[in-house]
Amino acid sequence: MSDDVSSWSRHGFEINTDKSRLDRESILKMLGATYWARDVSPENLWTSIVNSRAYGLYSPDGEQAGFGRMVTDYTRFAWMSDVYVLPVHRGDGRGKWIVETMVNDPALASVHRIMLSTTDAHSLYERLGFVTIGDDGDARQLMQLKR
Repeated sequence: MSDDVSSWSRHGFEINTDKSRLDRESILKMLGATYWARDVSPENLWTSIVNSRAYGLYSPDGEQAGFGRMVTDYTRFAWMSDVYVLPVHRGDGRGKWIVETMVNDPALASVHRIMLSTTDAHSLYERLGFVTIGDDGDARQLMQLKR
């Protein structure tokens, strides 16, 4: 397992995998309003974050501007989840940047298969090489990136 902290910067924003920097309240509020996590208790949601490779997106002033995580064994498989950018920080490619960062993270270099399930942002994922492989029975498309 890799708990190494990684960091990427662009236009004053930073993506960082240091879990101690995550703004728990902000993340749980944002995820609690999503279709995919609204029925998960805050405690269980936070436990899932702590036990994943977490990517915090931070604005130039250090605010939690977005988030994403990979559930992974660091060898063969990863499941991308909980990706969001706060509305005030959308529109400048930050969603694409966080997804690109996650799939190209050197800590996941040996991962052969990355998967996700979503009802939106299909074109973003497709531009990054994901293909639809079915649906999960909940009106969400199951997508996979093979490397």
